[in-house]
Amino acid sequence: MTHVGSARSPASRTMALLITAALTLSLAVTFTLTSAKQAAACLSTSKLPGKWYSSNDRLSRIDVWVSDSCGLYMRAYSKCDYDATKNCSWDGGRSKKLSPSRYVAGAQYAKYTWNNASEQLRLARDSAYLSVQDIIKWNSGKEENFTVRMHK
Repeated sequence: MTHVGSARSPASRTMALLITAALTLSLAVTFTLTSAKQAAACLSTSKLPGKWYSSNDRLSRIDVWVSDSCGLYMRAYSKCDYDATKNCSWDGGRSKKLSPSRYVAGAQYAKYTWNNASEQLRLARDSAYLSVQDIIKWNSGKEENFTVRMHK
């Protein structure tokens, strides 16, 4: 049995290599520009990122940031029981992904589940402030609903 190989000249191999390299570089530049544009659009569309503060002991601070994949995340804080001059993070400092609200245009929300209640924080930008609606549904059936106005 005879093996027949393709007889390519060194010039055609070099040309194929150059074309492959050019296509690879072109795709890399395209993906990089697309990612940069997406990240810029991601930051400019959301007015929520930043550190927000209030005088409310229950909800004294909220940090909001944008992830690499354009998701919005937050971490909530209350005044510490042992030292009212400090903020203690909720839920062991874990961050929560914000989801768009179906009920309030432009608002984002996060849910917390505690051993005695479920709680939802609904964040909406209000001019220079962040308006945070805190909805608590206690396991006993009682409900609480209040709004905290926060500033940077």
